[in-house]
Amino acid sequence: MKFQRKPSRGGAMSVSAVAAASLMLGALIPASVHAGPMDPALAADGGYEGRIRLTRFLDEPDGYCFDVPGPVDNRMKDVPMVAHTCHADPLADQVFEFNVRGNGRIRWTYEATALCFEAQAAEVGAKLDFNACGDEPIQSFDYTERGEFRLRDSSLCIHVEKTGPGPRQQPAEGQDAYGRGRSVNAQYTHLMRFLELRTCGTEDPAMSRWQSTD
Repeated sequence: MKFQRKPSRGGAMSVSAVAAASLMLGALIPASVHAGPMDPALAADGGYEGRIRLTRFLDEPDGYCFDVPGPVDNRMKDVPMVAHTCHADPLADQVFEFNVRGNGRIRWTYEATALCFEAQAAEVGAKLDFNACGDEPIQSFDYTERGEFRLRDSSLCIHVEKTGPGPRQQPAEGQDAYGRGRSVNAQYTHLMRFLELRTCGTEDPAMSRWQSTD
């Protein structure tokens, strides 16, 4: 869509032109500036149950949601947690509880046995696994004012991995500044990125800010 500045009396820019200019400027601002703040649903005292999506869509038109690797009835237990193409409907492998019991757990609601996100270690670059829910500090997360999931009592937040060329490199054809998500099938109709811990507030917030999507 093209925007044209319309002349207004007195030489001032018209309201429509100001709005158009703002939209045009917004298209030029890096994705990190647009990354959203805290989501009220995820910040609710009573907790949240539903899908959790990366605020920025990156290279995936349907967005990236927290996801359980593999089919729900044949979960890939040895594969770390991922962000995967958000389904059109909230299927069971993308529905989680967060902080429902006030303990900061990110819990998968499908299986009868309680399985929770667990950091492999409280260190930069650590992936996240599923494990039986317990009282371990590496299973507790706080949802910050910036919309991040911060590992409790640490300065580490859940990010999606960057793939392909870095932000300062020239992307290959078909890639954005963060590379292309890993393909789930040969047709690239579904994409995934591993989840990992990175220092809060120092990485591009496009890769670490989350919101509810149901």
